[in-house]
Amino acid sequence: MTQLAIEKVLWVKEGEGITACGRIPKDSEFFKDHFPGFPVLPGVLALEMLKQTAERYLASLVSGEGQHYFLKQIRATRFTKYLRPGDEWESRLMLTQSEGEETTWDAKLFYHGDVAVSAKLTLAKVKNPQSSALS
Repeated sequence: MTQLAIEKVLWVKEGEGITACGRIPKDSEFFKDHFPGFPVLPGVLALEMLKQTAERYLASLVSGEGQHYFLKQIRATRFTKYLRPGDEWESRLMLTQSEGEETTWDAKLFYHGDVAVSAKLTLAKVKNPQSSALS
C-alpha cells in the first residue's frame, strides 16, 4: 500500500513556519472505500498530512531531532475542496505558539492555490515511556 508522504520541503524558517508539497498517490488502498465512483482523500488523512508537515519543521530544529509528537488538539477545521487520487498539494503551516513541549499551528492544505483544508493544530511531544514507567 502506498502511503502519503511529503515529497519536498519548499521553505522552513525557525520561529515562523514551513511549506511543503507532495502528490496524493493514485493507487492508495483507502480510495477503494472512500468513495467508490468518486474517490476522495479522507479528511483524517488530510489532517495527518498537516501533522507530518509540523513534525518535519520540528525535526529540522536541533532540539527536535529524533523526537515524536502527537496531535493534542484540532480546532477550527474546515474542508473546502476535494482532494483526489493524483492531486498535487501544498501545506503551509505558520507557528502561532511554542510553549514548553507544545506547538500550535495555523495549518492550511492547498490544491491549485486554493485552500482545501484549514485547521488550528496543537502538537505535543511524546514523553519517554521508559522515564514515565519508572516514576
